[in-house]
Amino acid sequence: MKVYLDSSAIVKLYAPESDTAAVAEYVRGLTDPLPFSHLHEIEVKNALRLKVFRREADSRKISRSIRAIERDAAMQILKRPELNWPDVFRRAEELSKKFSSRSGSRSLDLLHIASCLLLECRKFLTFDDRQAALARKAKLSTVRLHTRGRTRLRPVN
Repeated sequence: MKVYLDSSAIVKLYAPESDTAAVAEYVRGLTDPLPFSHLHEIEVKNALRLKVFRREADSRKISRSIRAIERDAAMQILKRPELNWPDVFRRAEELSKKFSSRSGSRSLDLLHIASCLLLECRKFLTFDDRQAALARKAKLSTVRLHTRGRTRLRPVN
Protein backbone atom coordinates (compact mmCIF):
# COMPACT_ATOMS: atom_id res chain seq x y z
CA MET A 1 0.00 0.00 0.00
CA LYS A 2 1.60 3.18 -1.14
CA VAL A 3 -1.18 5.79 -0.90
CA TYR A 4 -3.35 6.45 2.14
CA LEU A 5 -6.65 8.24 1.53
CA ASP A 6 -8.28 10.26 4.25
CA SER A 7 -11.88 9.21 4.91
CA SER A 8 -13.26 12.29 3.16
CA ALA A 9 -11.55 11.19 -0.06
CA ILE A 10 -12.99 7.68 0.24
CA VAL A 11 -16.48 9.13 0.76
CA LYS A 12 -16.12 10.90 -2.59
CA LEU A 13 -15.68 7.51 -4.29
CA TYR A 14 -19.08 6.33 -3.06
CA ALA A 15 -21.23 9.46 -3.05
CA PRO A 16 -21.18 12.27 -5.60
CA GLU A 17 -19.41 15.36 -4.31
CA SER A 18 -17.55 18.23 -5.93
CA ASP A 19 -14.24 16.36 -6.19
CA THR A 20 -15.56 12.86 -6.90
CA ALA A 21 -14.26 12.80 -10.48
CA ALA A 22 -10.78 13.89 -9.40
CA VAL A 23 -10.53 11.20 -6.72
CA ALA A 24 -11.88 8.51 -9.06
CA GLU A 25 -9.37 9.50 -11.74
CA TYR A 26 -6.50 9.43 -9.26
CA VAL A 27 -7.51 6.06 -7.79
CA ARG A 28 -7.87 4.50 -11.25
CA GLY A 29 -4.15 5.11 -11.71
CA LEU A 30 -3.19 3.15 -8.59
CA THR A 31 -2.17 -0.49 -8.61
CA ASP A 32 -2.23 -1.26 -4.88
CA PRO A 33 -5.42 -1.73 -2.84
CA LEU A 34 -6.49 1.22 -0.72
CA PRO A 35 -5.96 0.92 3.03
CA PHE A 36 -9.38 0.79 4.71
CA SER A 37 -9.00 0.57 8.46
CA HIS A 38 -11.69 0.25 11.11
CA LEU A 39 -11.31 4.02 11.56
CA HIS A 40 -12.02 4.56 7.85
CA GLU A 41 -15.01 2.24 7.99
CA ILE A 42 -16.84 4.02 10.80
CA GLU A 43 -15.99 7.48 9.46
CA VAL A 44 -16.96 6.73 5.86
CA LYS A 45 -20.17 4.87 6.63
CA ASN A 46 -21.21 7.50 9.16
CA ALA A 47 -20.45 10.34 6.71
CA LEU A 48 -22.66 8.63 4.15
CA ARG A 49 -25.50 8.18 6.66
CA LEU A 50 -25.18 11.84 7.67
CA LYS A 51 -25.94 12.73 4.05
CA VAL A 52 -29.39 11.20 4.59
CA PHE A 53 -29.84 13.14 7.84
CA ARG A 54 -28.85 16.39 6.08
CA ARG A 55 -31.14 15.54 3.16
CA GLU A 56 -28.19 15.53 0.77
CA ALA A 57 -28.90 11.98 -0.37
CA ASP A 58 -31.66 9.41 -0.50
CA SER A 59 -31.41 6.52 1.99
CA ARG A 60 -31.64 3.93 -0.81
CA LYS A 61 -28.66 5.47 -2.61
CA ILE A 62 -26.66 5.51 0.61
CA SER A 63 -27.56 1.88 1.31
CA ARG A 64 -26.27 1.01 -2.17
CA SER A 65 -23.09 2.98 -1.49
CA ILE A 66 -22.50 1.11 1.76
CA ARG A 67 -23.07 -2.22 0.00
CA ALA A 68 -20.55 -1.13 -2.66
CA ILE A 69 -18.00 -0.39 0.07
CA GLU A 70 -18.57 -3.81 1.60
CA ARG A 71 -18.26 -5.45 -1.84
CA ASP A 72 -15.02 -3.55 -2.55
CA ALA A 73 -13.68 -4.62 0.85
CA ALA A 74 -14.57 -8.25 0.12
CA MET A 75 -12.78 -7.96 -3.25
CA GLN A 76 -9.76 -6.35 -1.49
CA ILE A 77 -10.02 -3.15 -3.52
CA LEU A 78 -10.35 -1.64 -0.05
CA LYS A 79 -8.00 -3.65 2.13
CA ARG A 80 -8.14 -3.96 5.89
CA PRO A 81 -4.55 -3.29 6.96
CA GLU A 82 -2.74 -5.03 9.77
CA LEU A 83 -2.69 -2.20 12.29
CA ASN A 84 -1.82 -2.55 15.94
CA TRP A 85 -4.16 0.05 17.41
CA PRO A 86 -2.14 0.63 20.60
CA ASP A 87 0.81 1.47 18.31
CA VAL A 88 -1.40 3.81 16.27
CA PHE A 89 -2.48 5.64 19.42
CA ARG A 90 1.11 5.86 20.68
CA ARG A 91 2.27 7.33 17.36
CA ALA A 92 -0.68 9.73 17.35
CA GLU A 93 0.31 10.87 20.85
CA GLU A 94 3.89 11.44 19.65
CA LEU A 95 2.58 13.54 16.76
CA SER A 96 0.32 15.44 19.14
CA LYS A 97 3.20 16.24 21.51
CA LYS A 98 5.35 17.40 18.64
CA PHE A 99 2.87 19.42 16.58
CA SER A 100 -0.59 20.03 18.07
CA SER A 101 0.18 23.03 20.26
CA ARG A 102 1.40 24.87 17.16
CA SER A 103 -0.76 23.36 14.42
CA GLY A 104 -4.12 22.73 16.08
CA SER A 105 -4.17 19.09 15.00
CA ARG A 106 -7.43 17.22 15.54
CA SER A 107 -7.49 13.74 17.09
CA LEU A 108 -8.82 11.94 14.01
CA ASP A 109 -6.20 13.65 11.84
CA LEU A 110 -3.50 12.42 14.21
CA LEU A 111 -4.89 8.87 14.07
CA HIS A 112 -5.01 8.86 10.26
CA ILE A 113 -1.49 10.22 9.90
CA ALA A 114 -0.18 7.80 12.52
CA SER A 115 -1.86 4.95 10.62
CA CYS A 116 -0.34 6.12 7.35
CA LEU A 117 3.13 6.22 8.90
CA LEU A 118 2.81 2.79 10.52
CA LEU A 119 1.60 1.29 7.23
CA GLU A 120 4.63 2.84 5.54
CA CYS A 121 2.48 4.48 2.89
CA ARG A 122 4.43 7.03 0.91
CA LYS A 123 1.62 9.43 0.08
CA PHE A 124 -1.34 10.87 1.96
CA LEU A 125 -4.38 12.16 0.05
CA THR A 126 -6.56 14.69 1.81
CA PHE A 127 -8.83 17.64 1.03
CA ASP A 128 -8.17 19.24 4.42
CA ASP A 129 -5.51 21.96 4.60
CA ARG A 130 -4.76 21.49 8.30
CA GLN A 131 -4.47 17.72 7.91
CA ALA A 132 -2.20 18.16 4.88
CA ALA A 133 0.04 20.51 6.86
CA LEU A 134 0.32 17.96 9.67
CA ALA A 135 1.10 15.19 7.17
CA ARG A 136 3.92 17.27 5.68
CA LYS A 137 5.31 17.98 9.16
CA ALA A 138 5.32 14.20 9.69
CA LYS A 139 7.46 13.92 6.52
CA LEU A 140 4.70 12.48 4.33
CA SER A 141 4.24 13.46 0.72
CA THR A 142 0.71 14.84 0.36
CA VAL A 143 -1.52 14.59 -2.66
CA ARG A 144 -4.03 17.38 -3.14
CA LEU A 145 -6.60 17.14 -5.89
CA HIS A 146 -8.06 20.36 -7.15
CA THR A 147 -10.94 20.80 -9.55
CA ARG A 148 -11.46 24.29 -10.82
CA GLY A 149 -13.16 23.63 -14.12
CA ARG A 150 -10.93 20.63 -14.79
CA THR A 151 -9.17 17.92 -12.86
CA ARG A 152 -5.63 18.67 -11.86
CA LEU A 153 -3.37 16.53 -9.75
CA ARG A 154 -0.79 18.30 -7.69
CA PRO A 155 1.58 16.46 -5.36
CA VAL A 156 2.74 18.68 -2.55
CA ASN A 157 5.93 17.83 -0.68
